[in-house]
Amino acid sequence: MDNGADSYRRYLEGDDSALAALVTAYRPGLRTYLCGMVHDWDFADDLTQETFVKLCLKKPRDKGTASFKTWLYTIGRRTALDYLRRQKNARSVPLDDCFTLADRDTPEAAVLRAQTTERLYAALETLQPQHRQVLYLIYFEDFTPAQAAKILGKSSRAVSSLLYRAKQALRRALDEEVLFDEN
Repeated sequence: MDNGADSYRRYLEGDDSALAALVTAYRPGLRTYLCGMVHDWDFADDLTQETFVKLCLKKPRDKGTASFKTWLYTIGRRTALDYLRRQKNARSVPLDDCFTLADRDTPEAAVLRAQTTERLYAALETLQPQHRQVLYLIYFEDFTPAQAAKILGKSSRAVSSLLYRAKQALRRALDEEVLFDEN
């Protein structure tokens, strides 16, 4: 049993401090993931909060078929999809506004890292939403393809194929950016 599942079990048994531990551990990553879906920090905050409220009020039972983190992100994703269905014209914020890297090392390294990050997020923004999601889950949140499949509601084979196409699309987007920079 992973740490999140243990904390959730303790919360269901009446230990309110276990819920606080869950929120502290999983809120930042879930919020960033949801921001990538809705493109707005405020809405991502609301959706993250709504996800944890569902845990508090509905107290769903984790069937144990996946890790707690995978299960939680699935609930968050479904919450976001419900929101997006209700909001036909979701506000758009560039994806690079949702992410920041702390400046470390020398000023030159920080500038180079910022430029690289800017290029990456600009390229990610050009991708289809499902390509962005699978890349984010696997490379930013360190989910396995099987865990990402559960979150996205797809088969492992479909996620592997989607990941392959997403990496190709990202590579093309980055190559096109380099071509435009050279001209």
